[in-house]
Formats: sequence, structure tokens, C-alpha cells
Amino acid sequence: MAATQKLRVGIVGAGIGGLAAAIAIQRAGAQVTVLEAAPQLGEIGAGIQMTPNVSILLQRWGVDKVIGENLVRFEELNMRRKDGTLVGHTKVPTLEESLNRVWWVVHRAHLHEGLAKVAEDLGAKIIIDSQVATINHQDAQEVSVETQKGAKHTFDFLIGGDGINSITRRTLFPDVKPEPPTTNAAYRALVPYEQIRKDPIAKEIVDKLTMEVWMAEKAYIITYPITAGTMFNLVLSHHRPEKVRATEPNVPIEEFRNEYKDFDPRIKRIVDMVESTSRWPLMVTGPMKSWSSPRKNVVLMGDAAHSMVNHMAQGAATAMEDGAFLGKLLGKVVEGRLPLEEAVRIYEEERMPKAHMKQQVSFLNGAIWHLPDGPQQDARDRAMAPELKGKYFVRSSNLYDDPQTVLDVYGYDAEEHADTALAAYFNAGVEPFHPDTKVNKTTEDKFIGWFLKGAQQGPGQPKL
Repeated sequence: MAATQKLRVGIVGAGIGGLAAAIAIQRAGAQVTVLEAAPQLGEIGAGIQMTPNVSILLQRWGVDKVIGENLVRFEELNMRRKDGTLVGHTKVPTLEESLNRVWWVVHRAHLHEGLAKVAEDLGAKIIIDSQVATINHQDAQEVSVETQKGAKHTFDFLIGGDGINSITRRTLFPDVKPEPPTTNAAYRALVPYEQIRKDPIAKEIVDKLTMEVWMAEKAYIITYPITAGTMFNLVLSHHRPEKVRATEPNVPIEEFRNEYKDFDPRIKRIVDMVESTSRWPLMVTGPMKSWSSPRKNVVLMGDAAHSMVNHMAQGAATAMEDGAFLGKLLGKVVEGRLPLEEAVRIYEEERMPKAHMKQQVSFLNGAIWHLPDGPQQDARDRAMAPELKGKYFVRSSNLYDDPQTVLDVYGYDAEEHADTALAAYFNAGVEPFHPDTKVNKTTEDKFIGWFLKGAQQGPGQPKL
């Protein structure tokens, strides 16, 4: 493809991942069209975490400026047993300072609005009421798409960002079916902070803006502030007699409240303030052997490729990473420096292991939070104990504070990863390294660059 020719990219689905991909790819110089099945743009649900690995993307793309005060920062994370006993603690400002990134929480609707506005301001086309019915990717290098209403679109490259029930995945891999790994499911709910502050028992929980986790056998509650700190967001994990495979609206409120009747009286009072809720399934897709079509003209991203349980708050974040990574690769395709099939190969080779790692860590964090009282729960709590005393630790069972997890998950940068992969591709498969020291940029950044970044070189400093 000539450098001056536009790459026509179609994205199926205008969810959080699809819109992130639209921003990244439009910024890279391609022409993006997003086909959204819904009759109007919007997001259902409640709160979502924009952990440091994706808050950096929101800042680079200017989405944070659009969302404004509805991106909320919180002061600390407290890990508790279900009776309220504090067993773990993360100083969020310390984590943010170490990574030089913020950790935001936000209502999904506000995040979605911000992503959509930036995507459209960049020139991406978002076409609503366009549920994809058929995808023809085999007869030519171009991809032909037809919607249920008969509209036809042709693209050089198609990205399936259409979630759990992806028509794109069903077209490419009809035998792949997302499945809940256990009988675990989740409720979501919102309660106004103003209402909580009027309760003499519950108000202690909202003295400041925090994230709180109450852990119990086969259940937990995680809470945090959203909507400029005015709404208290709850995600409530629980198990059912059978696996949940679809959203169950309007769960009987007494059934919901009864799940948490033995929890800390402070959070129980807030649970009892919830007037209605739905039950959400936790589905896992893959791991798959491929995310792409044989001609490499169609590829999957986000939940369509690697849906995961919610226990690390990485489902939407991982989809956003996919989009950011693809944006960097497709920029080189637009420039005429990288064949499209090579871009897809690099994407799969680099992102598939990363997504599978996230799936596994997310499941294991849920296992940690769901431990029954006894020796294993005791071991978990002891492993978090140094956090409460301000002691040095190398590992923690609080994965939101564990140094390795923080660096691997929250310290990850999808765009830097893509730049490194591209540098290796253009250097015969080996990441470039310094001719004298033999040190490559990845290793330099990992051990020294992270603290020297932005520092001016002085007379006594080594030349790297």
C-alpha cells in the first residue's frame, strides 16, 4: 500500500474498546468507520476503574480533558474481612507517584461519552443502528460487511470489537463460545453519597474518597466513588447454584440483600439502601490459537477475543490496550512501511500472551478474595500484614499493591510495547541495542530509565 493511500478500517462495536481503537487508529492516519448495533450511543452499567495502564492513554489522547471532574481519584484502598477487620492497605498516591500515572474511577457513561467525542473530533465516523449481519472476508482482500438493514460497507481491514456475543468472532471461529469458569456472578449498584452521609452507622465509610474491599467465602463487595465523588459505586460478587450465562434484570431485592446479611454493619446499611439491581454473568473467552482471519484482513480485540472475569478491573482496560497497540502498528501500514499481514502477526504474537496473563491474574485475584475462613485465609491476611505496618515487602496477596503485579499490569504501556515490537521487526527481529553496552531500551527503562526519565544529565552521570 502506498504511503499516500488511506487505509480504510472498520470497527464492529462502539463500546469502550472499539472507541479506544477508533481514537488510536484515526490518530495513526487511517480512516475509521465504527458500526454500532444500538440505536443510540451509550453505556449501561455503573462504575469502571481506569487503572494506571489506561489512564495514561486517556491523558495522551486528551479524553481526560473531555471527561473532566467525573474522573475521580481516590486516596487509599482498604482490604477487609467481611466483618470489616482491616487486613491490607494500599497508599494510592504512593503507587501513582511510583508509576508517574494516576488511578481514576469513573461512570461508564462518562467514559464512553468522552471516548466518542474525541473519536469523532479526530474524524472517525460512528454509524449507529448498524447491527452487522454478514462479513465476507474470504473472496477478496477487501472485507465486505452488510448490516441487518441492508447497508453495505467495504474496508481494507476489519476489527471485531463487538464483545461477548461478537458476530465477528462467530464468523471467524464459530466453535469458540465464551463460558463462565465457575458459578460466580456479580451485582452492580449505585447509592448517592449524600444518602450514606445521613446514616449514623454507614457514614464512617464515606469520610473520605476510598476504595474498599470486603472479602468473604464465595462473596465480596468492592466500592469506590464516581461521578465527581457524588455516587458510591458497588460491585457485589456472589455464587449461584448454577452458572450464569446472561444478565438477569430486576433481581428480587430481598434476595440481593440477603447475600450480604452477615457483612460489616456499615456496608450492610449501604447494601440495604439499594432499591434495584441486576445480576451480571462473568464470562471467559479463550485462550484462542488465533484472533484473525486467514487473509489477515479481519482481527478480534477486547471481549470478542479475550473476555475475562472482573476481579482485577481489566476487561475494558485490556480492550483499550488492544486498540492502542493496533493504532501504532496500523500507523506503519499507512506509512507504507509495514504490510498489513505483518501488523496482524505482530499484534497476535505480542498481545495474545498479555491478554491470557490478564485473564489468569483476574481469576486468581477473585480466588484470593473468595477464600473461606481458615488456614488459607489466614495465610492471605498474613501476606498483606506488612502493608498495615508500613514495612518493606517484596510480595503481597493484595494484588492491587503487590510490586510484581503493579509493574506487570498497572505499569504496562501498550503504545510503548508496540513501539518496541516495531523496532524489533525493523531490526531483523531483534530489539535494537546500544553498540557498546549492548543494552536495549526495554531493559534500560526497566532498571534505570524509569527514575532518570526527565532528569537532566549532569557532569557525573553515566552516558547511557
